[in-house]
Amino acid sequence: MISLRFPDSVRNRIRLAALAVFAASSFALGACGGSSDDTGDGGGTAAFGPEKVELYFTAGEQFKPVRHEVEDSGSAPAEATRALLEGPEEIVPQQAEEGEADTLIPKGTKLEDLKVDGSGEAVVDLSEEFLSGIPPQSSKQTRAEKEKVTARLAQVTYTLTSFEQVDTVKVRSGGLTVQQDRGDFSKPPTVPKAPKVRGGVGASVKGARSLQEKLANLGYLPRSGVDGVAGYQTEQAVMAFQSWEGLARDGDAGPATRAALETAKRPRPKAKNPRRFMEVHLAKGVLLLVKDGRTVRAVHVSGGAPATYTPTGRYPVFRKELMSWSVPFSAWLPYASYFNNGIAFHEYPDVPPYPASHGCVRVPTPDAQRVYEFARMNTVVVVRS
Repeated sequence: MISLRFPDSVRNRIRLAALAVFAASSFALGACGGSSDDTGDGGGTAAFGPEKVELYFTAGEQFKPVRHEVEDSGSAPAEATRALLEGPEEIVPQQAEEGEADTLIPKGTKLEDLKVDGSGEAVVDLSEEFLSGIPPQSSKQTRAEKEKVTARLAQVTYTLTSFEQVDTVKVRSGGLTVQQDRGDFSKPPTVPKAPKVRGGVGASVKGARSLQEKLANLGYLPRSGVDGVAGYQTEQAVMAFQSWEGLARDGDAGPATRAALETAKRPRPKAKNPRRFMEVHLAKGVLLLVKDGRTVRAVHVSGGAPATYTPTGRYPVFRKELMSWSVPFSAWLPYASYFNNGIAFHEYPDVPPYPASHGCVRVPTPDAQRVYEFARMNTVVVVRS
């Protein structure tokens, strides 16, 4: 059980800060990797009986608070929880359709009971769908499963603690019992250093340098990656090449891949302007960095999984953070460049050959800094299916 309580004076300061942030810009609250000052404490003024409540949906890997009017103002916490569980498709269908609001809480999750006692604790009983096949024991959960549970709990916790009478939330579902408040999702006081490029980790392999030279000539590998070492950076470059050429994407430069390298050409973007832009091909899992109509780099990436897809369209890079804190996932997002609400390019240590993110575009560690530097403010990002 996790329990963290703040003195009344601290809680009041948190709520006052949150009011200022929300009043200043509800758009900032939706930013994917924003600091906890931006996204962590919106609201805090609702009391039992308001007509308007705040529902904490998600966008990418960050919150997307949505104002919502409840029908029964006398039971606002319960009504707000039910609305949260209904999801953005029911509450804000247009935002959901455009990919601006999402949720990690599985469809079909029901509110079975909710009580708020005099100490400020809300006890929430949710149906077993809340876990959706995830083991309740943290020790038995995979990394991806832990991320999902953390974000789901965060959505419930932030929605309910936006009410003045609620300080902590205890969620119970299918054997899971967790007590928490907003402090459990706070940004750590120490910011870690951005991860270093790890392209040379591996072994010197015969033929590796020749393979790397060909990949570099086509834009899949930087010249610094031509080192004769078959490491993670080379594997990711091979995966980008395989996907672009329609080959099986396994990162292994076998006979079919090496044969294709002999006749392949540098990837060409579909967009014709502006002079400098970024083009994401979600199905292929490839990001093109384009300058003066030419692809200067082709990078293997992973977009949103089917349940949390990355919306297609044309967007500008509007925010950049070297180390960004994801509040609902309680995780750092290194080299984050935001281009659509809470959706960003950011470093991820393991980029698989399929869409796996929560809406953001994951970039492998060796290429993360290069992508971050290319994604200047207002750089156009074209996202294709």
